Amino acid sequence: MNKDIVAVVLAGGVGKRFWPIRTYKSMIPFLGKRLLEHNISRLANAGFHSICVIANLEDKEAVESIHIDNTKIDIVIQKQPLGMGDALLSAHNYINSHACLVVNAEDVVDDALYTKLIEEAHKGNAFIVGKKVQGYRDLGYLRFEKDKLIEVVEKPGKGNEPSDLVNLVFHFFPDISVFLKLLKDTVSDKDDIYERALSAYTQQVATNVIPYNGYWYPLKYPWHALDIMNYLLRTYVVNHRGTKVVIKENVILEGQVFIDDDVKIFENTKIVGPCYIGKGTIIGSNSIIRTSHIGDNCVTGFNTDITRSYIGDGCWFHSNYIGDSVLEGNVSMGSGTVLANLRLDEGEIYSVVKNEKLNTERMKLGAIIGKNVRIGVNASIMPGVKIGSNSSIGAGIILGRDIPDQSFCFGTSTLTITPNRFDIASLSRDELKKSL
Repeated sequence: MNKDIVAVVLAGGVGKRFWPIRTYKSMIPFLGKRLLEHNISRLANAGFHSICVIANLEDKEAVESIHIDNTKIDIVIQKQPLGMGDALLSAHNYINSHACLVVNAEDVVDDALYTKLIEEAHKGNAFIVGKKVQGYRDLGYLRFEKDKLIEVVEKPGKGNEPSDLVNLVFHFFPDISVFLKLLKDTVSDKDDIYERALSAYTQQVATNVIPYNGYWYPLKYPWHALDIMNYLLRTYVVNHRGTKVVIKENVILEGQVFIDDDVKIFENTKIVGPCYIGKGTIIGSNSIIRTSHIGDNCVTGFNTDITRSYIGDGCWFHSNYIGDSVLEGNVSMGSGTVLANLRLDEGEIYSVVKNEKLNTERMKLGAIIGKNVRIGVNASIMPGVKIGSNSSIGAGIILGRDIPDQSFCFGTSTLTITPNRFDIASLSRDELKKSL
């Protein structure tokens, strides 16, 4: 590959909409590696062997630990999270005058796109990747005049979309210095300097649009971790048994199950793949785990059901139900606690993010829990509830609202009886049953 082509990975941003998860999005571990490492490996496998990672100071050590054969990885520290434009300008001395492919660290796409990107980069023409979407999304839309790309319109509003193609951050600049100059000259009172400069660039330099119709999920909101988990499980998990693995009698392993070193699985447990079980984890008797990611050094305890959930390192359970949930790490639940994942009316689940009520577009969504959380026995956490880090939830609580960081939640149960607003008899579960 031309040594002047550099893959620039933007990994320094702060996930303002990602609470209660505090780990930087690109640093979340999946299948034993941080998401950033997965994406860097995929770039290298496609043929990008010169990579510049723009990260924050907190993650510098983690990025330095990434080593890939025949790949040079430079690290640039973005001193403050001031957006994509500032990130690229921070790397000016590393990338100036090079041909550069700019990508987001936490966007997940099919491997086939990386192969396409290296092929197109070798042709030497500027390009961006466009994906056709149905229905309005709060994204940047591509605007054309006579089939020529002339602008990226950020969040135009429903009904004002200039096309059905949205902008994915896979941008190739044959000479990045042209774009860097536009970044320096662009002024805006909004967080859209990169996008404005990109539009100016497309008007100066003929920029091709590479159509992409495969899988794409940006890690924007915390529940998106479930979509990325599911994709990585189904794409990369294979049957594996690490060293010093103990599997007791009457254990059923169905489908692709990756079991890392020093794992113990006790009697009468069933694991339905694809699943990932991290190092040193103990799966208790009579447990069932389905299509889930279990981190290192977890303990499920007796009679626990974990379904389609992301479980970070060091989580402990005992006789719990965890459905479609995201647990960052070091979360412990008392016996009988349930993370509910389905509304009574089986409708889509909403979540409040930065004081805005958002439709998660998920019919099943459990709790999203930050690090270092303790939940007492027989607590019931309602669908979509978020619990902040370093918090404790008392025994017997029925929790139907978000809990801030550093909170201690306790109380007594009261009953409120009102007329039932929907007709249970009229509900059909045929479609729901098909999805099981």
